[in-house]
Order: sequence, then structure tokens, then C-alpha cells
Amino acid sequence: MSSPPNDLIDWLQTLMRAERAGARVMLDSLRQTDEPLVRRRLEHLHQGETESCRRLRTCLERLGATPDSGIGDFHASAMLIDDLELRFDFIGRGQRWVARQIARRLPEIDEPWLREELEAVLRLHQ
Repeated sequence: MSSPPNDLIDWLQTLMRAERAGARVMLDSLRQTDEPLVRRRLEHLHQGETESCRRLRTCLERLGATPDSGIGDFHASAMLIDDLELRFDFIGRGQRWVARQIARRLPEIDEPWLREELEAVLRLHQ
């Protein structure tokens, strides 16, 4: 395989930061509620975000890039929303953003393994 284009690496890093931010939003939100249904919903979302992080990390590493440790702005924006139901709406918009990003880029992805990983992340966000 030839060297991946820098814009692909940058794009994957952006997705990784967004997913890391999402995972942190779920953990921080879990600390703010004792409601069992809300907690289960947050735990389910957290599992999806951590699975996405794992898959994106794998993609970056297989492409020879070191995943950065940044956290996207999504975390700070989400945590400004005190009402958890409104925060869930915001989280949903974030999930759709990631799904759109991946759906837009998938037609350009030729490597079967990379396409498979990104399709799995897409499924987690749909």
C-alpha cells in the first residue's frame, strides 16, 4: 500500500477527537444522574463511542500514523447544556455529523480493511 494522503490522516484524527469527546460526554453525563433509564442510555452510547475510538485508532495505526490525544470541541459544547434531554438532542446531532462525514468519504476509500472499519463506525452512529 502506498503512503496514505495527509488529508485522510487528518480526517481520521478529526473523527478520533470527536469520538473521544463523545465518550467523555457520556462519562461526565453519567456522573450527573442516578436515573436508571438515563444511565443505561448513556452507558450504551459510551460503549459505541469507545468502540468507534478503538476502530479509528486501529485505522490510524495501520496507516502508520500515531493517534493524537486531542478531544474535540463537542465535549465542551455538550457539557454547557444542563438539561440531559436537551444534551441527548445535541449528542444525536453529533452522531449524525459523524455519520455524514463517513458516508461522504466512503466512496473514496479503496482499501477493503479501512472501508470495513469505517462502515462499522458508521453503523454505530446510525
